[in-house]
Amino acid sequence: MPQLDISTFPSQLFWLMVCFLALYFILSFVAVPKISHVLEARQDALESKINKASTYREQAEGLLAEYESTLAQARVDAQQRYKLAITSASAQIASQQKDLLDKLNNKLHIAEQELYRTRIEVGAQMHAVAIEVAIGILKKLTGRTYSPTELNYEREGA
Repeated sequence: MPQLDISTFPSQLFWLMVCFLALYFILSFVAVPKISHVLEARQDALESKINKASTYREQAEGLLAEYESTLAQARVDAQQRYKLAITSASAQIASQQKDLLDKLNNKLHIAEQELYRTRIEVGAQMHAVAIEVAIGILKKLTGRTYSPTELNYEREGA
């Protein structure tokens, strides 16, 4: 075999060195810089994306805190408006209820006054009715017809 022949060793070693150096220079000056440049660009892109994601996360946390504070403030405002609406509705209902009670008391007073007037009128007419009933009773008992003035006179005279 020619590789094991000692006379070809120096030429094989020469070409080994030439090929090794050529490959070494090609790799060290062409391939490795390109690969390292790609790796650095990749690392920079990853760091950039991580920084961007961190920034977005901080913004999202800030927005979430702002949202929660706005929501809490909205709840407080809603509670205050609810209480205000309840108190104003209660005041309005109380006012209407008072007005209604005043109207009812006024109507009751008017009805009591009418009842009192009617009672007085009936009391005044009651005397006339009593005289008529008395005339009818006396007529049946005595057979004589009395006039209202006679009965009135006798009452006043007695």
